[in-house]
Amino acid sequence: MKGFRSINCWPSIRSMLATFVLVVGYCSNGSAAESLQNLYYTTSAPTGGVTIFTAKEIVTMSPVVKSATAVAVRDGIIIDVGKKKDLLKRFRNAKRVTVDNTFSGKVLTPGLIDPHLHFWLFALVANAQFITPADWQLPWGDVKGVVGQQAYMERLKELEAGMDDPDEILFTWGYHEAFHGKINRATLDELSTTRPIIVWQRSVHEFFFNTKALEMLEQKEADWQGKGESSAMADWKEGHVWEKGLYLVMEKLLPVIGSPEKFKLGLERARQYVHAGGLTAASDPGVQLPESMIRQMISILEGGPMPFDYYLIPAGNTLYELNGKDGNKAVAAARGQVQRLNGRRVKWLPNQIKLFTDGAVFSQLMQMKDGYLDGHEGEWIQSPDDFADSAWAFWKEGYQLVVHQNGDLGMEVCLNTLEDLLNRKRRNDHRFGIHHFAYSQEPQVKRAAKMGANISSNPFYIHVLGEQYSKVGVGPERSEVMVRGRTVLDEGMRLSFHSDAPMAPARPMLLAWSAVNRIGLSGKNVLGPQEKVTTEEAFRALTIDAAYALRKEKEMGSIDVGKKANFTVFEENPIKADPMKLKDLAIWGTVFEGQQFPIKKANKRSVMVSPEHQERMAVLAKDEHAICHDHHDHHGDACTANRILQAFAALQED
Repeated sequence: MKGFRSINCWPSIRSMLATFVLVVGYCSNGSAAESLQNLYYTTSAPTGGVTIFTAKEIVTMSPVVKSATAVAVRDGIIIDVGKKKDLLKRFRNAKRVTVDNTFSGKVLTPGLIDPHLHFWLFALVANAQFITPADWQLPWGDVKGVVGQQAYMERLKELEAGMDDPDEILFTWGYHEAFHGKINRATLDELSTTRPIIVWQRSVHEFFFNTKALEMLEQKEADWQGKGESSAMADWKEGHVWEKGLYLVMEKLLPVIGSPEKFKLGLERARQYVHAGGLTAASDPGVQLPESMIRQMISILEGGPMPFDYYLIPAGNTLYELNGKDGNKAVAAARGQVQRLNGRRVKWLPNQIKLFTDGAVFSQLMQMKDGYLDGHEGEWIQSPDDFADSAWAFWKEGYQLVVHQNGDLGMEVCLNTLEDLLNRKRRNDHRFGIHHFAYSQEPQVKRAAKMGANISSNPFYIHVLGEQYSKVGVGPERSEVMVRGRTVLDEGMRLSFHSDAPMAPARPMLLAWSAVNRIGLSGKNVLGPQEKVTTEEAFRALTIDAAYALRKEKEMGSIDVGKKANFTVFEENPIKADPMKLKDLAIWGTVFEGQQFPIKKANKRSVMVSPEHQERMAVLAKDEHAICHDHHDHHGDACTANRILQAFAALQED
């Protein structure tokens, strides 16, 4: 092996051998695969720079070595996995071998992966005061959930009273009418006529302002009139803008909430927050930021400890619109975009694109085949025709499509489009990704499986929305089986979990807990128990199958030879843990490319189902008006707000 390692092409040969071992492992029984991995290292050890991490237990998620107690790392890459005594014997002749027993009493797993979160958007949210229905555990301070209009207003008053500077803006995020009742400009003026107050709604697609905030932003009633769809999505009297109404205020608002100083602090907080969930990789689908903000992200994130990979995927719908709905020009624009401004950790995923079907689940604007019980209608983010046209433009050029879908009618449009794409140009291993996956029907899942699609779902929906939507708008028959899990896996599909942060906390083990237990926000009801997944299946959805969704399974997702030395360090084995305790499992920190990154503040618990939370939900249940869908007609979500905010960020560059 010493002679073999002196060959210049060794890295590529090593990668080829590692890949061969993995492929054989997937096709063979465990013992045969394990013997192949051991065969790779039965000769002399590398000449130096080897670290052997020992652990009480190593959960590999690998078909090659099922479990281990030691893993050898060189230059940030895994070079061997097995028992401690075997690795020490194997590397006895190597120079500079370090045996690291830091984790001898802990459990190593593959580094956790989130294939869909909005990191830069969370960076903006991180600068706000959180007033949300559910609890949030943040590295800079925990936040208790608030439910009920009176409780919400009391929390606003408490925050305002605690501010020393009379001119400081009270900027909050997390308001949701279904949990907090109605607010408007008059409500906020009652709180203060001298301090600017800005309330950012939970799904980040609407804002409320008091009069002082409108004055600070130099807004006049005439400015909100005669602007077409934007004016139709704004209410001057109420101090309220939503969806495209954001265009009316964003030129003045973005420099306030997203100034370079605040964006820098938000990015640093977001980096700390994402790492605190045990993540070692995350993808942000639908990014269309100006170059100055991307440069700032790369500079700030990579200027300090950056313990995870942050991948960007272009917003195909925005590129399609900006190029006059010319699909070929949109593809050219996407190609040019991903070739620029790549850092070492912050970088674009090549040949992947984000597209949209229907509206937001948090706003009940997903498109449903059988409509809504109260008669309101959903909406399309991209019209079915535009979605199909833009999908073909990228599909024919070999792109992997990441599609935002929430309703079962949105799912139908996804599947009809995929079927048409395959008929026009058959592709193998296309990995058409259906993301969010709030509502679907069993025949649709079967159809998706036959066409080779994969699912990345947000299991938090079933926990936070399942009970409420069973009562209002959708009904129990459909809402109790939100975010199907068992049906997907039984059809042989790949299933990954994502947070869509800030739509859900960027806490992978909370997602696993939601999918395994399917417990509603009250903590009392199990919703759609037939759709539960096992803990091991849930953990696959956070590791190897999440890596598959990113087309990164050869680099991460399991503890295998040739992959990055990315590990999440648990105090106990998450697969063997009590399923009800998954969201509360303590995480020591991570190892990223062989380097240790302890979490500064322990991630002790995530959310909900505390007695206090059940009491808050009881308050909500008494207020039927609070859960009525009598809102305005146009909502977006994190993804659509992402698009609008990015458009105005681009204007600042001009």
